Amino acid sequence: MVEDWTNFVKDKVKEYDLSNIKFTKVNLLDWLEQRNKSTIQDLKAEVHNSTNLEFVEKQEVTFQDKKEIRYKCYHIFSGSRGRCFILTFNSKIKVITAFPLGRTTLSKYRKRFK
Repeated sequence: MVEDWTNFVKDKVKEYDLSNIKFTKVNLLDWLEQRNKSTIQDLKAEVHNSTNLEFVEKQEVTFQDKKEIRYKCYHIFSGSRGRCFILTFNSKIKVITAFPLGRTTLSKYRKRFK
């Protein structure tokens, strides 16, 4: 079973302003908006509010020869819709990526959550 980091991420996000949320895929913002059917401002607000945040998985990844701690955040809107954000924290909240979750993927992930 994977440990849940939801409370840690919710507390950590509260320490930052909405203006301190940065997307790392700057040249792909239009594509990100299109894929998620939402504006960048809405995505930032969703990360900052954390109202639909159900589960967070901590990951240790090697990026450019450095260890980096990332948090995979699952926001669930209904039984068939959700969104996943991958975040890192330093002076700003960096959103590595955001992708939508459908019914099939959600039911697969629910087994991990519980």
